[in-house]
Amino acid sequence: MTTVLETELRVLPEQEKTNLILPFTLPFDAQKLQITYTYAPKILDGAPACEKAEACLCRDAGEYRDTYPEAADYLPLKNLITLSLDAPDGYRGCAHRQAPQQIHILTENTASPGFLPGKMQKGAWRLMLHVHALVTDFCVCHVKIEAQEAENG
Repeated sequence: MTTVLETELRVLPEQEKTNLILPFTLPFDAQKLQITYTYAPKILDGAPACEKAEACLCRDAGEYRDTYPEAADYLPLKNLITLSLDAPDGYRGCAHRQAPQQIHILTENTASPGFLPGKMQKGAWRLMLHVHALVTDFCVCHVKIEAQEAENG
């Protein structure tokens, strides 16, 4: 397998509710693509999480704050950063999952849940990280994409 992208990103709170585009080039037609993705930390717990949850409840519930559960009932708070994949010919799928460690495999005939199987032609691809929620001061994401060249490639 050939590594076609490997990067580590430090995601900050101001990047919440944004998409981070990671372009990469597949230098050959591939028979298999493997995406290994991790991010950490996943959770915020304890007093800092309770303070953050209370601030959000006060902000969003306003005068109805007393009708909601205690802030501690919402703990632990969780970061959520998901991914999607675009091939040169369009959308190939997404993994909107909670797990902070994921491996996704695509071939011409099969693909991990959420992704579409199909030809993996050489050219410009892009992986997008979707920063849904960031409750910690930062989160470190590591992405590695490996490709196995097609036998006729």
